[in-house]
Amino acid sequence: MTKHVIFLVFPAILLIFSACKEEKPVKAPCENGFLDAGETGVDCGGNCPPCVPVEIPLLYVECNGIPISMTSKSLSFAGGNWSLLMANDSLSFQIALGNTGIVGTYPLTSAGSYAAKNGVYYLNSANGSYSISAHDTTNNKMSGFFQADFSRTGFSDTLHVRNGQFEFLSY
Repeated sequence: MTKHVIFLVFPAILLIFSACKEEKPVKAPCENGFLDAGETGVDCGGNCPPCVPVEIPLLYVECNGIPISMTSKSLSFAGGNWSLLMANDSLSFQIALGNTGIVGTYPLTSAGSYAAKNGVYYLNSANGSYSISAHDTTNNKMSGFFQADFSRTGFSDTLHVRNGQFEFLSY
């Protein structure tokens, strides 16, 4: 008789525990952490709320017609003036962006703008201009364009900087 009691009690215990098991609620497609059909991003876009745009900092520049990769880039406001600094292992540039940070196009001034190639400084700038295309003072980011020619007094070599572009640089 004891075997029969165990045979009846064991399924009853299993039934009680399975009935007490808590079911996890099913999350809505726009909240489940997966890229579902109709979404353009994980839990956003399409049938869901719009995706937050991703702002990737970018810096592009050509020197003497050659695209140059810069390993470091920064934007700063010091001494009442904005400066864009960029460098790699052989080239560096500082572009003076004036003192206002206001969206617009401006002539580049020699004061605060220079280039260096392999440790040789090009302190004279000409034919330069810069544009600030966006300035987000809430998130401290700026975007814009620049170009300039940098030369050395007494030498004929010139660094022609063209198609300079910076996007979403933080300061």
